[in-house]
Amino acid sequence: MKVLHIAAGNRWTGAAAPAFAEAEALRQAGIDAHYAYVGGYKLQQKIGHHDFAHPIIARAQNPLSFVRTVDTLGRLIDHHRFDIVHTHLTYDHWLAQFAVRGTRSAIVRTFHARRVLRGDPLTRWLIARAAGICVINDAFIDASPIRGRTPVFTPPPIDQRQFTPAGRDVRAHYGLGSDALLLLAIGKLSKGRGFEEVLRTYAAVRREIANARLMIVGHGEHRPALQALARDLAIDVIWAGYHEDDLADHYRAADVLLFTARGSDEGHRAVLEAMACGVNPVTFPIEGMRALLGDLAPSLIADAATPDAAASKVIAISRGDIAELRRRVYEQSERFGYEAAAERLMAVYEQLSGRRFRMKNDDVDIQDDDFE
Repeated sequence: MKVLHIAAGNRWTGAAAPAFAEAEALRQAGIDAHYAYVGGYKLQQKIGHHDFAHPIIARAQNPLSFVRTVDTLGRLIDHHRFDIVHTHLTYDHWLAQFAVRGTRSAIVRTFHARRVLRGDPLTRWLIARAAGICVINDAFIDASPIRGRTPVFTPPPIDQRQFTPAGRDVRAHYGLGSDALLLLAIGKLSKGRGFEEVLRTYAAVRREIANARLMIVGHGEHRPALQALARDLAIDVIWAGYHEDDLADHYRAADVLLFTARGSDEGHRAVLEAMACGVNPVTFPIEGMRALLGDLAPSLIADAATPDAAASKVIAISRGDIAELRRRVYEQSERFGYEAAAERLMAVYEQLSGRRFRMKNDDVDIQDDDFE
């Protein structure tokens, strides 16, 4: 089987990262998977060395560049004879719709945000012509535009080579001792991304736990306003700035990840990345979170979307067996690694094709004593 994933993004945020991770997960499973994206940005510097990553989507989005990109995509699809063209954003869904004409390629679409699950005629037209529908958040399954299409939940794959409890952390770099209870929040520092609630949650925690600290990883235009709020709340915050290649080192330094608002991609990838590093997430009651946390949801999801409710969860974690909870969180994260992601995707593709495709690990016989 040959699969092409398309995400018309130019940054390692939003749909780009989980889409690329799905292509990597499939390749690790022995599937010939490729990835097409917008070239000419930092994203190309990050992934351009991979021979399966193709920076062939034009930077501009206008009728002329659309036609050129459709032609380029069409030639790539014809050359590789992809069985599946898996799209992730509305623009690349339109590109694929025209690029696969005259081929046997089937289009699959993943919806990454509720806001694009619209009922307008053009969206309904695209959905009707997709062979398969996936959702990155299980709460989207009942959305009316796709309800009759049997959508499949395909959460963000987590690269367990990068996100793992083993490895260095950055506590010493920031002058933090091992006794500090470190809270971490990550994301773009923009309005509506929940950082005010993060600061207020930390302020409530500090009233009970004197050695608690807060680190915020990210950058954005809203940082001055957040810094002003931190001063008003009389709290000390470590503003760590943007990190990508050493992001796992920052996760591993933390005891708790605070997650108070959905991002541009609603798969909540940061929560899974932190869990894979053995970090306990404490979240507001956000759509799709229970599917990620499983049996741990009651301990980790605040009873209300308020700083006090989130702070109470953090305080309870700090007073319990935090190491044991870390272990359980890590075990839960293993359900979202590359192997599990590839199995989920292959089940979708096999249903469309009516064929069974062999994966690398199909002939591995795992015994119980392998885990002793």
